[in-house]
Amino acid sequence: MNLLASVSDFLATPGGIAAFVIFDVVVFIAIAALNYRWLFKRLFDVLFSGILLTVLSPFFALFLAADAVYNRVTGAYPALFEREEFVGKGERVACACVFATESGEGQTTPMGGVLRGCGMKYYPRLAAVFLGRLSFVGPRPMAPEDAEALAPEERARFAVRPGLVSSLERFGGEKLTYPDMLEEDAEYAAHISLAGDISFVLVRLGRLVRGDAARPYGECTDETYLAWLVRTGQVNEEQEKEIRARAERKRGKEVRARQEMRDYDEMRDRLL
Repeated sequence: MNLLASVSDFLATPGGIAAFVIFDVVVFIAIAALNYRWLFKRLFDVLFSGILLTVLSPFFALFLAADAVYNRVTGAYPALFEREEFVGKGERVACACVFATESGEGQTTPMGGVLRGCGMKYYPRLAAVFLGRLSFVGPRPMAPEDAEALAPEERARFAVRPGLVSSLERFGGEKLTYPDMLEEDAEYAAHISLAGDISFVLVRLGRLVRGDAARPYGECTDETYLAWLVRTGQVNEEQEKEIRARAERKRGKEVRARQEMRDYDEMRDRLL
């Protein structure tokens, strides 16, 4: 009884409360780390993307209005948003949007420079994280044409969601090649961890704070995977056409599947 009373008295003190809180945090982190791949990674994606979408929504509305006025005056780009297609988890074609920042000539507009500089260009991608199309950390999103060009043994990256922050952050650099990237993608997909994802985010934040202008992903920054295969002679012109045709068919299949799901939902709502 004396021991229990002593513990109770200690927990009633500021130091005891702090120790109890620290213990709870440590236990929670341990549980999250042990169940990160199968549960907490997705939970954290939903939680933090939801928080950021809510907190930053007034700034989004402000920039959206300013960009709309700017584009109405200058006619710099045909639409306020650009649609980015990529192959996500399970090799399904998905999409995310970002603010348009370049004119038809490929030049960054003054307003686009502001959107890029403050990071608001990528705010709409948070919705893709919330919906499960992207994750905060994962392999770099890959276009359907590039994904179709991958060999079967190079598709391990599709076991996880692509990320806003690349899983190459700690392994990239000027000399990074596509074979290096695919090897690291497979390694990441096989060994996802809470500590690893935190380290990738910290490296990315450090790079942004320092204002590093170097090519963090080497040749992967300069050209697409399919273009690299063509340039290096691993794919000829006929094979390239076939790869692009397969990618287009896959896009069409995904569009039809989504339309069938919407038709089903509409029919169900009418019946109910």
